Amino acid sequence: MKPSVFLLSLAGLACCAPSSGNGDPKTNSRLQARNEKIEAIGQKVKTSSGYVVGSRAPNATQVSQYLGIPFAYPPVGRRRFAPPEAFKSRETIDATEYGHNCPSQSAPAPEGLEPPSLANFLRFLGQVGDDQQEDCLYLNVWTKPQSGSKKKPVLVWIYGGGFNTGGTNNTAYNGQHWADEEDVVFVNFNYRLNIFGFPGAPNLEQNVGLLDQRLAIEWVRDNIAAFGGDPKQITIFGESAGAASVDYYNYAYTKDPIIAGSIGQSGTAISFGNKLPSTAAESWFEVAERVGCNSSDNAQVLKCMRSDKVSMDDLITAENAGLSGLEAVLGLFGPTIDNKTVFSNYTALAQEGRFIRKPYMTGSNSYEAGLFILLTAGDNFTQPASFWETFNQNTFICPATTAAEFRARQDVPAWRYVYNPEFPNLAIPTSMGLAYHTAEILPMFGTSERTTKQDSTWQERAMGSYMREAWSAFARNPASGLDLAGWRRFDRDTASVNQLGFDPTDSTTFSVLPSYGTTAEYDEGCGMFPFMGTPNS
Repeated sequence: MKPSVFLLSLAGLACCAPSSGNGDPKTNSRLQARNEKIEAIGQKVKTSSGYVVGSRAPNATQVSQYLGIPFAYPPVGRRRFAPPEAFKSRETIDATEYGHNCPSQSAPAPEGLEPPSLANFLRFLGQVGDDQQEDCLYLNVWTKPQSGSKKKPVLVWIYGGGFNTGGTNNTAYNGQHWADEEDVVFVNFNYRLNIFGFPGAPNLEQNVGLLDQRLAIEWVRDNIAAFGGDPKQITIFGESAGAASVDYYNYAYTKDPIIAGSIGQSGTAISFGNKLPSTAAESWFEVAERVGCNSSDNAQVLKCMRSDKVSMDDLITAENAGLSGLEAVLGLFGPTIDNKTVFSNYTALAQEGRFIRKPYMTGSNSYEAGLFILLTAGDNFTQPASFWETFNQNTFICPATTAAEFRARQDVPAWRYVYNPEFPNLAIPTSMGLAYHTAEILPMFGTSERTTKQDSTWQERAMGSYMREAWSAFARNPASGLDLAGWRRFDRDTASVNQLGFDPTDSTTFSVLPSYGTTAEYDEGCGMFPFMGTPNS
């Protein structure tokens, strides 16, 4: 457990009201203090995890940040590979530092990259040198306590990384600009990855990393009002594996959705392939053998894998041994079909409308493959351009349009976008000048300069500001906020693919532009994507 629990008191100053009636200013001041909740930056907040004391955000100084709040007991010892257990406490927590990130594959960025910002960006993607421990189930909250509505919309971010890497202890995912500019409550959280979150053991609950996500969202529902948020106005959103997580959630929790809307950026439930239980079990036993836990008794294997003799680093090393190409990027372990959190055929569920019928926004970037070409270059994973075009289509373009189409068929408000620009401080040599996978994250969070150590252009800053405004408009009014912002609802028969930053040199394109032709013409080659939902591994 993060060792920063201590008692702290905060004092607030109440302005003295003019004397009235009794002529005693002190009495009037006390009466005013009773009737008004005096809010301070980082003030103590009561939660189910304990009393949390935050601090002032470093750049947006009117924003309170609460970092490293435990929402589950540390998943160590007998809790390794197990579903999360909600953390409960009455202690006071110093919420001024991030909690540990979850164990993940961390590899140095390729050497000699130009510009130097590229190496910094890839280090952000790979979480190189970050603080990783199995005790990692923490969340963070940013809120602007002295402004706006008492019931602010809530945006909950789920990071990507192929279910193999990632974490919120990361400069890139700081939520202060969302809270400052849009007066929303912003939350992000850690969830377990790779073998720790998706162990594949035949005698275990599958997909405990997705269960971590659900528990964090339940925590938000139960506690966010204390931070000024509206528990009935929660929007979940994520990128890549985070976007897939958003879509998994939409199918898994139809009876108790909690959320008011959701946004998936570059990913759906069928984008990256869902593991068959038999494949996941093979991977589990393969790693068990590598760390010396092989046995014909499944229970003994699990006992050994949870023991002190097998360290976090042992498991990460054993999992990644011999991986190369796209397999090294996506990892050996990931979401596995259990027909509770991950399903075997999303087409049938979608056709029957068996998903959360709440507004949905989805989208992709103009050349997602650019990043994957770069990340696999060191493995000599050389493929023709046609391979990567098919990869773009089958992994991002077609799943996005299919996800939107199925919502629209059930009269669920849906929007689809394409993000286009690549800015100078984020340029990579394999993107053809288009927006590669993850290219939108740093502009959207307003954190590219702190992450890349390079100046951003005014166009990039404007694009990021526009995205925060549009995403927050959706969170405030999921049913029609984007309509009011000039977005076109998804419709295959009209020009409804909303283009972001189509020409980044022209400030008029920071607002949304419709696609050329109809959506069906834009998605030529997808059809209705008949192989949707078929497990591929």
